[in-house]
Amino acid sequence: MPVLNYYGLVLGLSAFLIIGLYHPIVAKAEYYWGKRIWWVFLVAGLALCLTSLFMFSNVGSVIVGVAGFGAFWSTHELFKQHERVMRGRSKRNPRRTYAASLLLVPSSLLVSLNYNGVIAGAASFVIIAVSRYICIKAEYYFSKKFWIVFLLIGLGSIGASLFLGKTIVSAILGINGFTFLWGIGEIIEQEERVKKGWFPRNPKRQY
Repeated sequence: MPVLNYYGLVLGLSAFLIIGLYHPIVAKAEYYWGKRIWWVFLVAGLALCLTSLFMFSNVGSVIVGVAGFGAFWSTHELFKQHERVMRGRSKRNPRRTYAASLLLVPSSLLVSLNYNGVIAGAASFVIIAVSRYICIKAEYYFSKKFWIVFLLIGLGSIGASLFLGKTIVSAILGINGFTFLWGIGEIIEQEERVKKGWFPRNPKRQY
């Protein structure tokens, strides 16, 4: 019986929880302070990614790296959240008014840096963006019934991650798996958004 690699499963689940945690943080941040604090997420992302480079543990480096790129993504999401608030799709804060240098380091240090966190974080950033695009297009052409494909991709990616020996590849597959499992709920929500007129309807389909 082959020895299973649980890194992908653990790291994918960690990424799933981190991404899920950022959603309410972004919503609350926009509610209380507006989009002007986007730089907080940017600075946090840079700090986390830099921290991940100096961590000896691959698991720790990947988790911190994913958290860093999650903060980068949240910089973008903060502006999208403000847009949703302005369009009446999210709650406004009644107490607020709404108006419509290079760092040189020795080469020996560069060699010793742990790039796993940054690689996994960048991969999670791309995976989230791609899965969101797929979610929108899949609902448009196939309806929310396409969720079964998300389920299969998610379970397949997580299952494959268990049998890969290389930590970073296993982690990326695990992240991809949990992202597509998250997408099951998103594609169902996407149909509701379409019904509300937030996204274009497919004229060839019945709603």
